[in-house]
Amino acid sequence: MSARPTYSDEFKADAVELVVSSGRSPASVAPELGISVTALKRWVRLSRERQPKGGKPDDPVDSAKYRALEARLRELERENDFLKKVSAFFAKEQR
Repeated sequence: MSARPTYSDEFKADAVELVVSSGRSPASVAPELGISVTALKRWVRLSRERQPKGGKPDDPVDSAKYRALEARLRELERENDFLKKVSAFFAKEQR
């Protein structure tokens, strides 16, 4: 029985990046790298599970833009509350 090969984390990350960036299937990439399809599929799956949902994990947050968006959100919420009150007033007047 042959020993199971071990691969460095860097090699695994590079292999996953090749699959993801090229859009090719693990079955077409694995033979080129000399690894099993099963191992590459597992690495890709584990990589996807580790990434947080909805966005790139290393996106920096621009604090000025964030504050501006929060201010805009508060403004829109105030406008929405006002419109609810106005629509309730006019709905009551028409009866």
